[in-house]
Amino acid sequence: MEEFTGLGYADAEPGRTFVKIGVGTVRKPDDKPYSFARYYDVVDPGTWTVKAHKDRRSADAVEFSHALTDSTGYGYRYTKIARLTTGKPEVVLEHSLTNTGRKPIETSVYNHNFWVIDKQPTGPETAVSFPFEVKGEGTGFGTIIKAQGNRLVYARELAKKETVFSAGLQGSGPTATGYDFRVDNAKPAAGLRATADQPMEKLVFWACSTTSCPEPYLRLRAAPGQTLNWTIRYEFYQKPAR
Repeated sequence: MEEFTGLGYADAEPGRTFVKIGVGTVRKPDDKPYSFARYYDVVDPGTWTVKAHKDRRSADAVEFSHALTDSTGYGYRYTKIARLTTGKPEVVLEHSLTNTGRKPIETSVYNHNFWVIDKQPTGPETAVSFPFEVKGEGTGFGTIIKAQGNRLVYARELAKKETVFSAGLQGSGPTATGYDFRVDNAKPAAGLRATADQPMEKLVFWACSTTSCPEPYLRLRAAPGQTLNWTIRYEFYQKPAR
């Protein structure tokens, strides 16, 4: 699941609107900081189209497109194609964002990455690895979860409703090669690798008793008329990368 940060939220007075790419024009109810977990009234949902197709690159693909023109000057055409790569255990997400409005678009987009491997619990059999020496601070870091070189490992299984969280793991550089991480579990000897062709803005981390979630953010800036493209790949494997 992917989410974009809002456009024009800080400038909007309570009762006025702001824009969420992939959602539409949304009303700001008060002066409280924006929260992804809060409900906001949708004033204009824009136009969604969805179509499934096949081509030489993929066994199956679904294309999602969303378009919006807002009275505040924001406008966009956003497309995401989810592909199953032919002959590979891989999912590819291709994104395109065109600024069709008169205002520049400056936003961030991230993926929650709620992965569950063979219904295994989050604990010592789970490891999350990166192409850099990782450091993290936050809830549970240094006690429940620890950084060991380029990996995050768990000291014990997480109890139900227990979580660990870091608002920003450290160690990655400003290149696309930093967006390369794995989550694997030793018990079923299975895991996945996520890569992208854009550098990360930051890397949030969250986990509970059922899932470990690196949440990479990408920073997007598009002038009026400009189109941005980015691709994320998820490769699944049977042997853990330890």
